[in-house]
Amino acid sequence: MNTMKYDIIYDPKPKPEDTQLIWKGISLNAKEMKDLPSGKPFAFFLKDEKGVIKGGCSGFIYYGCFYIDLLWVDKALRGNQYGKKLMLEAENLARADHSKFMAVNTMDFEALDFYKKLGFYVEFERTGFEKDCIFYFLRKDMNG
Repeated sequence: MNTMKYDIIYDPKPKPEDTQLIWKGISLNAKEMKDLPSGKPFAFFLKDEKGVIKGGCSGFIYYGCFYIDLLWVDKALRGNQYGKKLMLEAENLARADHSKFMAVNTMDFEALDFYKKLGFYVEFERTGFEKDCIFYFLRKDMNG
């Protein structure tokens, strides 16, 4: 009989290596249950000539999905196509990785039209957020 005591601890600033343990556990389960390969993170950065990050795109590639978790461009650089360029780099990687589809999420006040112009469509939406905000789940199928 296991007499070990376990506690659930809230961590408002988790270390990346700690959250990696969660992903590792999920990946091991996926391997055991469906023989799926481990997911892998990706990131592209927009850096100035001094190496300072001024934007980027990151996420995870897993089970045929190329999921873009974060996309950001410094406010001073917006309107210069950097967001589009980051997304096109991500799409090139998705194709090279033979992903079946790309996925990204956005709020109604963020970048819905931006993603639609890049070929994403609304797969579904979630309502109920504060101030009547709508959260969109977008998808872009990778054909070929």
